Formats: sequence, C-alpha cells, structure tokens
Amino acid sequence: MTTSLLLDLTRRYQESHRHYHTLEHVAAMLHQGRQFPLDDEQVMAIWFHDAVYDPKSDQNEQKSARLASKWLAKSGWEVEAIERVGRIVLDTRGHMPSTLQARAVLDLDLMSLAVSWPAFETNTQAIRAEYAHVPDADFAAGRRKFFVGLLERDRLFFTPWGETLEAAARANLRRAISELASA
Repeated sequence: MTTSLLLDLTRRYQESHRHYHTLEHVAAMLHQGRQFPLDDEQVMAIWFHDAVYDPKSDQNEQKSARLASKWLAKSGWEVEAIERVGRIVLDTRGHMPSTLQARAVLDLDLMSLAVSWPAFETNTQAIRAEYAHVPDADFAAGRRKFFVGLLERDRLFFTPWGETLEAAARANLRRAISELASA
C-alpha cells in the first residue's frame, strides 16, 4: 500500500460519525485473518469494505468498491484483481459470498456476532451511536429485522473457522431479538 492510500483509508476510518466501523474493526479482521491464508485481494477487500460509510446511505458498499477500484488502478493492479476485490466488498452488503474468496472476509466481518454478550452490547451501543439520527423505535425495528433475517439463514459463516462461531452468534442474535421485543 502506498502512503497516500494508507493515509486516505486511515482518515476515512477515523471520521467522527464512526463508532463501530472504525480502524479497530479493520484491525480485528486483519488480526483474526492471520489464521487464514488471505491473499492480497482479500486483504484489500478488508481494508476497503467499509471505506465509505455514511449511515444515511444505502450505497456504502458500492461506493467503497468504486473507491477500491480507483485506488487499486492507480496502484497498478490488474483489472481482474480489482474486479475480485470489488466483488468481495459488494458481498459485504448482504453477507452472502458470491466467490470462494469472499467467504473468509465475510466470516471475519461477522465474527463480532459471536463475541461475549457484554462485547455484543458494546458493539450495539457503538452502532446505535452511528445511527443517532434514527429514532429509537425505528432503530430497534431495523435491528430486529436484520437479526431475524440472519437467523433465517441456513448458515451465517462459510469457513471451517467461521462454523465454530455459528452457535454463539445465533445465541446472541436470539437474545438481542428477545431484548428488542421486550424494550
């Protein structure tokens, strides 16, 4: 990575409206990703997957993929590799892999669903801060819908490592839904 790219990404992940989608999130993904044989495209997808993050927009992944394309082209990456990075970034929107490469990145992105309950609550508070513009009832309804949708899937994780997180993630999702219903 070039210095200017690192500076741009660092600035983006330190934007004042970010509380969860920060450098710490990227660092956690990269740290856990050491157990995989991540290739350069997967590493770049991790760096770019939340590079554009506006809680009021539904185009963040598309804009992040375009930003990756711009920067990687400027850095001399081959078109096919740039397209693969973009595809992984786009897959983070629905958290369903369209390629084998995306599986590890998506598992790393969702690993926070399987943390201890206090850490899950801390993450929820950080995400709530990012959506401060959304009324409480609407935020709760949106979270519930997202969590129910995840629970309806046959699987949340797609790698053998991710499969070890499945039970804990599902337990957290069920507990969160239950607490949202009683709030």
